[in-house]
Amino acid sequence: MTTSARPGQRQLAVLNHILAINSHTSVGELLHDSLSWLIGFVSAQAGALLYVTPQDERVALEHGPLRPELAAAIAREQEAFARTQSGMAEPGPTGVEAGELLALPLLSNGHTVGLVHLLIGGDGVLAFEEAALLGQIGRAIGTECDKLQALRRAEHDLRELHLLYSVGQALASELDLASLLDTIQRATPEVIGAERCTMMLLDHETNELVFESVHADGEVEEVRFPSDRGIAGWVATHGEGQIVNNVEQDARWYNVVQRQTGFRTHSILCAPMKARERIVGVIQVLNKRTGEPFTPQDLSLLTTLATQAAIAIENASLYASLKEERDRLLTKEEEVRHMLARELHDGPTQSVAAIAMNIEFTKRLLQLMPEKVAGELDNLLDLARKTAHDIRTLLFELRPLTLETKGLLGALDQYVTRFRDPSGFRLRLEVPAELPALSREAEAATFMIIQEAVNNARKHAGPVEVLVGLRVEGERLVATVRDAGKGFDLEAVRGDYSSRGSLGLLNMQERARLIGAEFEMRSAPGQGTHVELRVPLNEPEV
Repeated sequence: MTTSARPGQRQLAVLNHILAINSHTSVGELLHDSLSWLIGFVSAQAGALLYVTPQDERVALEHGPLRPELAAAIAREQEAFARTQSGMAEPGPTGVEAGELLALPLLSNGHTVGLVHLLIGGDGVLAFEEAALLGQIGRAIGTECDKLQALRRAEHDLRELHLLYSVGQALASELDLASLLDTIQRATPEVIGAERCTMMLLDHETNELVFESVHADGEVEEVRFPSDRGIAGWVATHGEGQIVNNVEQDARWYNVVQRQTGFRTHSILCAPMKARERIVGVIQVLNKRTGEPFTPQDLSLLTTLATQAAIAIENASLYASLKEERDRLLTKEEEVRHMLARELHDGPTQSVAAIAMNIEFTKRLLQLMPEKVAGELDNLLDLARKTAHDIRTLLFELRPLTLETKGLLGALDQYVTRFRDPSGFRLRLEVPAELPALSREAEAATFMIIQEAVNNARKHAGPVEVLVGLRVEGERLVATVRDAGKGFDLEAVRGDYSSRGSLGLLNMQERARLIGAEFEMRSAPGQGTHVELRVPLNEPEV
């Protein structure tokens, strides 16, 4: 191969191009310019180039006309090429149509990262100096491509980290579950580069995946489907992320959801949302905006985001539960205040007012009819004693100190003895002579549940007898409160606590849960009410 340029001029041209290579900011532009320059440098008729990135992505270019047989031969060599530490160290004739094609390896850090084919004609033999110059060019192109690719990857990773940080900050600061789900669904497509994101929460009671679909008219519809159906269901069941780049070819594809939502899905990237190894739902993104397939790196990123989302959802759910518990306690506190005010007004307050009036009357009687004072003082003494009894009973119901001194049996016996109701409502106690020892917390909770059940019966059962019983069955203490009164629709009461003034059933259930006991209530209109509490005799394991 001959050239009219002097060696010094060719070396200067190579140096200038190497400097030009270093000024590029895009791998595509660098490869395009370099292939054009190489064709001019060796006076080639045409050329082809292949570069394989460190992530095994392939960039192929052609410049100038290539005969079909040469193009096919180059394509075969390019297809078989892979990044490797072994390979050609210097440019030379290729095995394809030797004498016409020159193969130039692109090198980077000891790796062969690409290949250039140049159609030069003649015998394809390079002078030693030319081969050395082309070798420098090949190393410069390969090295700079890898540097640019690493820079692009670092920039991409930095953008992802920034987006993840922004999403994480938003998730950490958001405690309202509905707003949280909306934040995740808006942010995730930006992170992944997808058209849409869908959050599906797992309803553990019905074993369904649940999400909200927004129609074109803005109407929001709740969509439910079994958690073992579709790609999302598979992910929820197996706890493993999935990449499906052609949903029509996947046997798990569940197009019922597509028909319901009207959104055309081509590809799906889906990851489970796990919090402490518990699946709370799945997050899936649909259709990459660029039209390219989803990659394992996309799945890794979505899995990281799904983990953040799961923890945030658990926190939001916990916050909602705590808020609900706070509201319940405030409601109960207000209920107790009203009850206490009513009891004080109807009982001790009226009695104290009557005592004051009787004292005033007795003072006048002392002046007018002294002989009747003794009788009035006896009446006044009876009224004072009754008032004192009512106050002690009220204090006992608020805080039965007898529990601490005489235990559960003593407290119940005193409670039934003190109980008075002018409407005809009566209490009867059936208990054994002795009971196995319970913890102080279990005794207090059992007493309060019995007291709550009696109060409910007093309000709603009518003038009946209520039987309070205790017995031991195996390793459990069974406490029952039964009446044959009016009864009520238990399911209706459970379903509408938000509009009720009393939260008695929830109070009893929560107290039972805290001591590891089983609580059951049975009732129906006209069939009375049966409350049963089964308390473990041994301390529950934590």
